[in-house]
Amino acid sequence: MKQRHKYLDPAFLSKLANMDLVARCAVEGFFSGLHPSPFHGFSVEYSDHREYHPGDELKFVDWKVYGRSDKLYIKQYQQETNAAAYILLDSSKSMSFSGEGPVSKMDYGSFLAAALSYLMLKQGDSTALVLFGEGLKRQMPPKSKRTHLNTILVELQHNKPSGRTNLAGVLHTIAETTKRRGIVILISDLLDDEGDIFKGLAHLKFLKHDVIVFHTMDHQELNLDYEGLIQFEDLESKAKMRTFPRSLQQTYRQRVAEFLSDIERTARKGDIDYCLLDTSEPLDRALMAYLAKRKRMV
Repeated sequence: MKQRHKYLDPAFLSKLANMDLVARCAVEGFFSGLHPSPFHGFSVEYSDHREYHPGDELKFVDWKVYGRSDKLYIKQYQQETNAAAYILLDSSKSMSFSGEGPVSKMDYGSFLAAALSYLMLKQGDSTALVLFGEGLKRQMPPKSKRTHLNTILVELQHNKPSGRTNLAGVLHTIAETTKRRGIVILISDLLDDEGDIFKGLAHLKFLKHDVIVFHTMDHQELNLDYEGLIQFEDLESKAKMRTFPRSLQQTYRQRVAEFLSDIERTARKGDIDYCLLDTSEPLDRALMAYLAKRKRMV
């Protein structure tokens, strides 16, 4: 388990040379510790199989897999498993924040987007990547070809955070221009008007998309563990404030807890999967949340 987490650790991933290595290390490291698991049919090796159920025709059993795993799997055709997946990565300036660790929110979100793209395309799912800030920066339409992965990873490799956040506007644009229903994955710090964000997400739900929100926050944003006199600067508005964080810590943490609770409650009411991610922690919670959602869709 310890070795598996090494490959999912954002600090380790940040030392790798390119996004291809990041994606492969994260996904293969994740699956290396997952068996036996509730996600049979989602591993890299068995991406086109599902578990045998009584009544299934034996002619579709993959006996080679049975020989290796001592478990019965049914060969599953592409049309049974294919889905369209839209990965929306917040690339606004606020995502460039990193408290005291080596990984910014943008880095973490990019690693997650790379790993999900790798996993989805291994599954044969059509995968799209949308990079956005105040508006759409880059939009790659959904494709299922393996060569599409390289295009996505190159974009992630060269993507830089810039501009303000206009999350609600971007979500409405995606809802209005997306032709095929699927799973929409939002990776963002959600630093925008909460009500407007959920109106945009509700628009996607109205169009029958499945939605997962990966709320990506830096450890310091969640805890405010700084010592001494600190000058804070808003990365988007450039407003500055100098203070002793310890004097604000209790009130700050209470406000953050209320903010997170409100978001989670609103997401639950809207039938939206919500997962809070701390950039100091491994990516496994995010990958597990995605697989749980994907399994319910099949």
